[in-house]
Order: sequence, then structure tokens, then C-alpha cells
Amino acid sequence: MLFSFLPAIRPVAGIGIVGIVFAQSFSAMTVLVRITLLTIGIISLMTPSLFPGQSMDGQTGSPTDNPSSFNRKDRSTNKEDKTGTAKQEKPLAEKNDRSIALEGSQSGGETLKADPIQPGAGYTQRTLEETVSQLPEVQVVAVTPLPGMGQPMENLPGNYQLAKGESWLRQEEFSLPQFMERNMASVNEVNLNGNPFLPNINYRGFAASPIPGTPVGISVFYDGVRINEPFTNNVLWDYVPQLAVSTMEVVPGSNPIYGQNTLGGALVIQTKDGRHNPGSMIQDYAGAWGTNDLEFQHGGYKGNWDWFLAGNWFSQQGWRQESSSYVKQLFGKIGYHNETTGTDVHLEYTGADNELNILGPTPLDMLGGPFGNSMIYTGPNPQQDNLNFVNLYGTQALGEEWTLGGNVYFRESDFSFNNGNIANDVVQFLGFNYPLNAQAIVGYNPDGTPQFGPAGEWDFGNINQTGAGARVQGQWDKKFSTMENYLVLGASYDWSQSIFNSGFYPAAMGANYNNILIPGFPFQQQFVVPGFSQFVGLYLTDTFSPTPWFHLTGALRDNYAQMIIGGFGVDNNGQTVSLSAAERFQQLTPAAGFTFQPLAALGLKEPAIEDLTFYFNYSESFRAPMPGEIVGANPAIPVILPIAQLGDPSLAPVLAQTFESGFRGTIQPGAISWALSFYRTDISNNIVFQNTGHSSAGFFQNVAAQQNQGVEVTIQGNYKKLGWFANWSFLEATFQSFLFLENAISTSVPVSPGDRLPNLPEQMFKAGLNYQIFPWWLVSLDFQYYSSRFLYGDWANMYPMMRGFSVLNIQSYVTLNKYLQLFVFATNVFNEFYAGAGLISQNVFTGAPNGGTIVPFITPGSPFGIWGGARFTF
Repeated sequence: MLFSFLPAIRPVAGIGIVGIVFAQSFSAMTVLVRITLLTIGIISLMTPSLFPGQSMDGQTGSPTDNPSSFNRKDRSTNKEDKTGTAKQEKPLAEKNDRSIALEGSQSGGETLKADPIQPGAGYTQRTLEETVSQLPEVQVVAVTPLPGMGQPMENLPGNYQLAKGESWLRQEEFSLPQFMERNMASVNEVNLNGNPFLPNINYRGFAASPIPGTPVGISVFYDGVRINEPFTNNVLWDYVPQLAVSTMEVVPGSNPIYGQNTLGGALVIQTKDGRHNPGSMIQDYAGAWGTNDLEFQHGGYKGNWDWFLAGNWFSQQGWRQESSSYVKQLFGKIGYHNETTGTDVHLEYTGADNELNILGPTPLDMLGGPFGNSMIYTGPNPQQDNLNFVNLYGTQALGEEWTLGGNVYFRESDFSFNNGNIANDVVQFLGFNYPLNAQAIVGYNPDGTPQFGPAGEWDFGNINQTGAGARVQGQWDKKFSTMENYLVLGASYDWSQSIFNSGFYPAAMGANYNNILIPGFPFQQQFVVPGFSQFVGLYLTDTFSPTPWFHLTGALRDNYAQMIIGGFGVDNNGQTVSLSAAERFQQLTPAAGFTFQPLAALGLKEPAIEDLTFYFNYSESFRAPMPGEIVGANPAIPVILPIAQLGDPSLAPVLAQTFESGFRGTIQPGAISWALSFYRTDISNNIVFQNTGHSSAGFFQNVAAQQNQGVEVTIQGNYKKLGWFANWSFLEATFQSFLFLENAISTSVPVSPGDRLPNLPEQMFKAGLNYQIFPWWLVSLDFQYYSSRFLYGDWANMYPMMRGFSVLNIQSYVTLNKYLQLFVFATNVFNEFYAGAGLISQNVFTGAPNGGTIVPFITPGSPFGIWGGARFTF
């Protein structure tokens, strides 16, 4: 046959391709590992695959994916269909399936399995298997942050998105946010700081951001613990060890069960354990921009005990100036599981020690010159993140109907940053050849003569945060004849203390736009602020199913928050001001909704559209101002934060109200799934950060009314060797009140109802496919399109928009045998130049007076890059 020679040359071709990429970048840390991997690979080629004609599914060879330790009376294992007939699912231990639920008989005598987002986005790996006679798997999602308690997704109102398995590993992103941005509906990345580990992730226009000062509206949970940092609600994505993640769920709307900060949604992350992920894996890849990445995981179990360990050492020099990243992450877990007593307990540790660089945006007219698009505006901007996090959680069955769950945790985070910035009071930059202490005009005397001073400042900040807390909840799963009821009652307590320090050194500008400290000029302390916060929540959620095709869900949470700050700050006149404030907030937030399957209600046994479901939901959530926002609520005392995206007057708490309705279903059982969702969220008193001048200093203020509304359309399917997905999102995020906001240009920007929020595209389209060319060779690609956006700071939509852009990425996997897999992946294949994010500001390096020239600043998107690596499992 024409291609009969390919199996013979695949080992040589695979090693050759990866070897070429490896040759671009060797580090002392990983060279021994690479030599070992290649040696093992060559030796293993002499061992026939135990599974000829089958691609390697997963990295550890484990029999199942982690099912998030749902309780032993899991509602997904014995589910009635819409006509009341019992569906008996395979028990967990009998499933030889690491993929996630999209499976069904295909023509040609094969079943194609995907591990996609469910129900709304992409996937990256397909596995060809023998045809099996098995009913479609029921998707179970968590209904509270705590692992171990969930119910079928089809019972819940809302467009939930669920990723399981090794999807993110297969797509080889540097970080979890990149996977979300490339696959999930209504998710876009706003990377103003230019570092792949520190992007803003926006979902339906609400942010989960690592940058203090960004108005955050997404709560993020990690094995039941909220990991929004307690000082300003920001999320440090570099703390999440991607290799340790088992499932990731996007909860839509203002779900009150998830508490503080869940204005637009919640992200629920659950980690792996050794019982469901036995075996070992070592992976190493290298390539563009001096990238080196070494990852490992090992899991196992014996009797009632199991263990899991994962680590990641990542280094990259970056493609822009001073853009290096060094990430070290460690995750370990010990578990105890007793099926007889219904006990499931886990103790885990997560640690990180990372050194990153925040690049920030560059004036558009400075790009494309001698440094190309790698030019930065000012620097350096290093950031150090350190984490120690211990969490104990578990569930205990109490008879056949009740399950008790809970957790207790301790978390310490230390976050330090240094920013090289233009001095806040610069009127005109004079040049690099002037004396270091007189490079700029910084003001004028009464007689009109200029005052000279340093052109730059070296901003410093540190936030040390310690948190602890506990959660306890009970689940009651009761069946009354043909009716079912699922009730969860719970309580949570979270406590934290933090210390915030910030200040700056006067500095000169170097010829490469780096700041040079001026000898003899002392450090000017701006803030020393201790903070304390505590949150108490009492909640319940209940799903009542009077029939198999109609489900009513209600939820209620009572929120209590307390914040206390002290210390001192320096105002605009240079005077030291004592800071002290104590705030208390209380809010009751409800939710109610239903799902209805009309075709099932009519008694149709095999409808053309399987599981056609209509749903409606209303929900409310609440966010109290955090200590870092209370500190910076006074415009006369601007607070220094990491990057300019960004007696005290009180800030009001934020309240969000979401309406959502839609349809979902499947066609040709298991082959195609789809969803259509409409939503609107009204936000009262959202908290935004206002910049003052050129530096990263600013203050917080409330915005009376804001509205985010939109549409989501998602579809995915498979046919024989081909798997595919597509989703389209429309977002209209607007101000709904008259107000005046501030930016780096004006202290009074008039905003009117209908003005769009910046850096949010109205339309997003994402699509992807993967094709199993041969049983040992899989190729996949994914595509993203984002429409034009307004610049940050352009509150009144007065300036030209950033144009829309599209990006294509591709991955290829060659499975040599059951031990060794080689892979190559490339991003931005067509090397498109685009703006990942942008703002409107003044470029002082043009020589223009009065603060410089007003220009768009953009963070250029990453150019074409290619990497290759090897994955060894045993």
C-alpha cells in the first residue's frame, strides 16, 4: 500500500523532529533528563507496543480519570431516563476510560472518544478503541466548591462548562488560563502585563486577574478553598500546578453558593489523586524563546491509602525585552478511602516559588523599530510569588441518604513587585544626556521657570497574606417514589491577615528605558498597611425533581464580611496620614431556576434531538470591598499597585443579578452536543481602579450601574477518526449610568449609559479539530477570532479601537509505543501581529510638553513559536 512504509520510519522521524527543536534550547537543569528520555525511547522502540493499532490515552496509563471523589451514592451511576426507565452506568472501577464523556457508536465498527470541554468548548485528544456496548456517560458537576458532592449537569439550569482528563496537557499550554482562552466559550484573555503566567481571564466580561486593582468578578476555588488573594481579590495563576489538575468547571452566573466575588461566575478546580491516577510520567519540552520545561507526576495506591506527587520546573527567556519567567511548582497529596465505611479523606500541599517579569504595554509608535515588536516602554518590572498551602478535605457517608463533607486549610502567599516607571509628576522628558537628577521638567515655579527632577521612579511593593478557614456541609439525597430531592446545607468561615508595603526610589531613565537609581536619594515609603478580613457564609441549595424531565433548583446564602485596616499612607502633598477603617457588610443572596425536557415529557422514546432541555435561572451574588480597595478609596492618597491598568471615603459593596435561559441537547446519541444560552447580569456599585498620572498609583471608586449581556452558541461532535468543536459568543458590556472617571490623561472623563467597557471584544469565535491520521499519529489544531476592542482608559469610547485578530495553533503527537510519545506544537502559525490588550496614555519620550503625546499603548501578542518534547509513562 502507498503508506505501508510509514510505521517503519515513524520512530526515526519522530525523534528527528523533536531533536531539531530540542537543539534550540538546552539547559543544564534538563540536559540529563533529555538524554535519559531519548535513551529510554530508543531502547523502548525494541519493545513492541502492548496495544498495536491504538493511540496512547493519557499520560499515566491509569484506568480512569479522577471523578472528583464524588460520594459513594453518586447520582450519576444509577440514572433514570426521561421516560422513567432505569439507566445503569458502569461502576467507576469498571470504566477503562480516561477520556470524558462524548462517546457513541460510529460507522466502521469503531467508537471515537473525546476529552472535550462539556458541553461548550474544545478538546485536544482522541483515542480509538474497540466498539463497546455502553450507555452515554452522565456528566456530574459540583454544586458547591467542596469536592465530593455533585449531581448530573442535565438537572441544573445554566450553561456549565466542564473540562476533565489531560485536555490541557495535550494542548501543551504554558498555563491553565491559556487553555481556557483557547477552548472555553465566552472566555478571552487580556494580557496587559505580557507574561503568559499572569493574564487577565475574562468570562462574560468579568475578570479573574493577577493584577491588584482590576475589578474582579470571578471566584476561583481549588479543592474547596477560595484562592482569590484576600487583600485585593486578585488570582495568581502561577500558583496553580497545571499537571495536578483533574477537573475544571466553569459555573455560570451569580451563583450565591460560591459566595464572595461570584458576580459573573466561578471556576472550580479539583486535583488528582493516586487512586485514579496510578503510574508515573516524565515530560520535557523545549523550543522558542529559550523555553525549557520539565514536568513529572507519580501516583499510586495500596489498600485504603493512595498518594500523588507532581512538579513543574519552567524557564523561558521570553521574546520581548526583559521578559524571562522562572516557575517552580510542587504538589503532593495523601488520601484514605474506605468503601465499606464511606470515608474519603485527602491531605494535600501546594507550593510555588516563581520569578516573573511584568512587561506592560508599549506605545504603538515605538514598536517595529530597531527592537521590532519586542520593545518595552519602561522597566525592569520583576515580580516574585511564593506560596505555601495545606488543605485537608473529605467526605463521610452517614447511612444511605446523608453525606457529611468539609475542609480546613492554611495558606500563606508572599507577593512582591518592582516597577520601573515614569515619575508621576513628569511634564516633559528632556533626554538621556541630562544630569540624572534633572532629566525631566516636573513642574513650574510661580514665575513660570521650570522645575527639574528625576524622570523615573522605581516603585516597590509587597503584600504578605496569611489565610485560614474551614467549611462543613451536609448532603441529603432522598427519593420519594418517582420523585427525587437533593439538598445541601453548609457553612463556611474564611479568615486572613495581610501586610501591604509600598514606596519608590527616584530614578533616572537609561538609554534602554530602564530605570537607574540615583545615589543619595532615599527610599520614599508610601504605605504600610496591616489588614484583617473575615467572611462567614451560611448556605443551602436544593434540587427537587417531581418527574425525570422537570427539575426545580433553589439556593440561598447569607453573607457576612468584616474588614479592618490600619497603618499610614502619604498623600499628594507629601504629608503622612494615619489610615484606619473598619467596615462590615451583610447581604442575603438567592437563586432559583428550573430545567424542562419537553420531548421527554411527551414520552418520546428515541427523539431526533436527545435530551432536549430548556432552562431558566435567576441568581444574585455579592462582593465586599477588600482591604486593598478600602486603603485606596481616597483620590488624595493614591496607592501604588503593580501595573498601570489599572478617614477614607467608604466603598459600597457590589451586587450582581443574573438572568439566564437557554437550550441544550444532543443529536445522534453522543455524536453531537450543542447549547444555546442567553444571559444578562446587572451590576450595582462595581469597584474600578483609577490611574493618576504616569506611574502605577491610583485610587478605587464605585460605578453606580453596569450591565453585561450576551449570547453563547456551542457545538461539538465526532465522526470516525475526526473530532471537532466550535463556539461563538456575543458580549455587550456597558456602563448604565452617567459618571466621571479618570485615566492617565484626564481627571474627568464623561461616561454615558451605553459606553462599552474596554478590552472586551463583542464577538468571539473558537473552533478546533483533531484527526487520527494513523493509530500512532494524531494531529490537532485550534483557531480563535476576537473582534475589535476599546483601549483601557477610553471610558467614553472616544479613541480608535484595537482591531480584531485571529490565531491558529497546531499540535502533533507520535506514539512510539505504550511508554513513549513525542510531540511538537506551534502557536500563531501565521505569525499575525495583534494587540493582546491596550490602553490610552501619554508617551513622554516624544519630547512633547504637557506630559507627552497621547497615543495607544498595546501589549503585542506572541509571534510564531514552535516547541517539541517527549513524554515517558511507566
